[in-house]
Amino acid sequence: MTLAAFDQSDVRALAGHFEGTAVTIAAAFLVWRIALALIDRFFARRFVSRLMPRVATFCTLAKSMVGILIMLAGTLELLNVWAVDVVPAVWSAGFVTAALAFGSQTVVRDIVTGFFFLFEDQYDVGDHVELVTSGGQVVSGSVEAMGLRTTKVVDRQGRFVVVPNGNIALVTNASRLPSRAGFTIAVPWKGDALAMRDTILSHVREIGTAAGKRDAHWSVSLADTTADAATYRVELRSANAQGDVDQMDLRERLVARLQSDGWIPGCEESH
Repeated sequence: MTLAAFDQSDVRALAGHFEGTAVTIAAAFLVWRIALALIDRFFARRFVSRLMPRVATFCTLAKSMVGILIMLAGTLELLNVWAVDVVPAVWSAGFVTAALAFGSQTVVRDIVTGFFFLFEDQYDVGDHVELVTSGGQVVSGSVEAMGLRTTKVVDRQGRFVVVPNGNIALVTNASRLPSRAGFTIAVPWKGDALAMRDTILSHVREIGTAAGKRDAHWSVSLADTTADAATYRVELRSANAQGDVDQMDLRERLVARLQSDGWIPGCEESH
C-alpha cells in the first residue's frame, strides 16, 4: 500500500466520521424539538384544567428528563461513530454518577421527596399550608412556588421562606378541607371593596361561631361587580363532617346583619 493510498483512506474515514457526527447531531436536535412539541401538546390538552398551578413544573421536569436522555443517547452514538469503545465510558459514567450521588445525598433526597410531593398532589401553588421540618420548625403560609428540590412559602409575616423538600416531615394543607357551605350574595357598594369583604367576613365568622363552627375556615372573595353592586362568594371549609351549617339559614342571618348595618334596605313595617 502506497503512502498516497493510505492518506486517501484516512481522509475517507475521517470524512465518514464527520458525516456521521453531523447526521447524529441533526437527528438528536430534530428528536429533541419534536419531543418538546409533543410534551407541550400533551400537558396543554390533558392537564391544564386540572393541574393549572403545577403545569409549568411538570412540563419543565418532563423536558429536562427527555433532554438528558437524548443527550446521553447522542453522546453514545457519537462515540460509536468515532469507533470509541463505549463499555469503559459507560462504566466510568456509572462510577462518576455514584460518586456524585454519594457526595450530594442531601440534594438527591430533596429531589426524590419533591418528586413524590408533586405526583402525590399533597399541596399546590396558592394553598395555605403548615410545614413541619425534621428539626421541629414550623413554617405556615401560602405556597408561592414548588419544585423538585425546594418549596417556596410566603409566611404570615410576608417573609419569603425556602424549605428543602427533604426536610419536610409533616404537611398540613388547610386549603384541602372539605367545603361545607357556599353561596353568593350581592350588596350595594358601600365604599372600598376590601373593607366590604372584611366586614362580611367578620359577620360570617361570628355567625359560624354561634353555630358551633369555631374551628372552621371562612373565606370571602369578590366574585363579580356591576356599577351598582358587588357580588361576594362566601365559603366555609371544615374538617368536621358533622353538624353542617344550613346554607339558607347562614345566608338569612348574614342578610339580617347587613340590613342592620344599612347595607341592604329592609322591609318597612306595615301599620
